[in-house]
Amino acid sequence: MEFIREIFSIPFGYLIGFFYSLTDNYILSLLFMTIAVKLVLLPSSIKQQKGMAKSQRLQPKIRRIKEKYPNDQRKQQEEMNALYQREGYSSMTGGCAPLLISFPIMMGVYAVNYKLLSYVLHIPADIIQKLTDMARALPNLGTYEKQEFRQELTVISHWNELDLSGIPTEYVDKITDFTNKFTFLGMNLEETPQYKVFNVLWLIPILTGVASLAMALYTYMRQRKTNPEMAKNPSMGCMTFMSPAMSIWFSFMFPASVGIYIIMSTVLSFLQMIVLNKTHSPKKVLARLMIDETINHRAKEKILKNVAETLDDSKKE
Repeated sequence: MEFIREIFSIPFGYLIGFFYSLTDNYILSLLFMTIAVKLVLLPSSIKQQKGMAKSQRLQPKIRRIKEKYPNDQRKQQEEMNALYQREGYSSMTGGCAPLLISFPIMMGVYAVNYKLLSYVLHIPADIIQKLTDMARALPNLGTYEKQEFRQELTVISHWNELDLSGIPTEYVDKITDFTNKFTFLGMNLEETPQYKVFNVLWLIPILTGVASLAMALYTYMRQRKTNPEMAKNPSMGCMTFMSPAMSIWFSFMFPASVGIYIIMSTVLSFLQMIVLNKTHSPKKVLARLMIDETINHRAKEKILKNVAETLDDSKKE
């Protein structure tokens, strides 16, 4: 698992490090990285939007299949698979693919935020080892701060308590400058919100919950308009509130920097969803599909007609 996290974290570490070198601000670096990822994945998001429109178009046919074979799940599945093949629809386009894409992104970004010295500042491994050894030796260090996965954040948290006499000046200056700026709205970004301790860090779970709930409600209302049958499914309503609850829970598990990334990513995804729903609404997508199908159908008819005329001419000769 650690090896997989390393693979995913390296490219995002370099990306965040690049933006940090330009902005000298970690939060802006996260924001620009998130925007860059959204732009790269925009074609996939548009494809997903089109896939949802295709799915909506197929719902009446799927409903007829279920009515025709009410007690035969195997036959239902066979007929639906045949329908998907005829219509050129893939369930991966409509639902699974975005999740599969977002998973390595989240894993990579989370790993980077635990290893800022390695991936963002690019401090040599031997220097980091000396610093983490010094941090572990500090008295009154909590059990959580001694965890292996959190060692670099512990170094940042206790930077002013370490004996840096044996560390090259260039690295001391680099890390000192970073730790002094690793804050946002009075929050130390290496700290993790605690549900038992009400302080300014609670702002992150609150904003995370609000952003996630707004996006979930928008998705649910849109589903009611585009696919009423799906919206009636009890699991749809359950997921509407489960998603914000899980986002809040994650915000209490990870450092503040990760929580801010979750907020940024959710807000940008929400805005993208609103824009794509305007530019690629199901009605527009379906209208475009019908036009394309009509053009393709006429093109095929013309080709068949030309072939038939050619055969007739050859017979006459």
